[in-house]
Amino acid sequence: MKFIRQRHFESGDRLFSEREFAEKFGTTRPAIREAVTALEALRVIERRPQSGLYLRDMRADSSIDALVLQVQSGMIPDAHEIHDAIELRRILEIEAIRIAATRRSEDDLKDIRQVLDQTEERLNEGQPIEKEDEEFHKRIAASTRNSLLLRVVNSFFELSKDRRVMYFSDPERCRISHAQHLKIFATLSEGDPERCAKIMQEHLSQTSTLWKTILAEELP
Repeated sequence: MKFIRQRHFESGDRLFSEREFAEKFGTTRPAIREAVTALEALRVIERRPQSGLYLRDMRADSSIDALVLQVQSGMIPDAHEIHDAIELRRILEIEAIRIAATRRSEDDLKDIRQVLDQTEERLNEGQPIEKEDEEFHKRIAASTRNSLLLRVVNSFFELSKDRRVMYFSDPERCRISHAQHLKIFATLSEGDPERCAKIMQEHLSQTSTLWKTILAEELP
């Protein structure tokens, strides 16, 4: 995928053959075939019989897992992808907590409360809370009882894992985030869907600007 980006291939372009890729990477054709099969599954590459390998439209066709793979491979997302990721998170989590407000159980609330307690312990020790923050938002998504929604939310956190470490390296951001989580939890406990959505929107709006600044600094 790095090679494709470096060579500036565009949607619809014919790529090298498996033999040519094997020669360029100094590896075997079976290894290339395995990589191509994986990229086909992620809808990045299309194999056309009697014609060859072609690059699909990455923005329209490829799965979100393809974007996660790029980031995990050290490929920096462009400004458009950063904006879309932040916007997607806002859409998903606002709707998620609206649904969770009507479906969450007492056990769900206990689980979320436990995450908040763990967060307070970390803060008292002067430690960052990126893992606890992630778990808090995932527990809310899990409370919707919608497994597909949870899987997409999981993808967002995989997409931003390394950069979240940077975000939560600031103790003040950690304290502010936890205070907002406590407010979200109180509202979720009340079970008012629209109130929950409003509080979540406020929380995500306050963090979006900082996210954009941090991520944009990494762009070439």
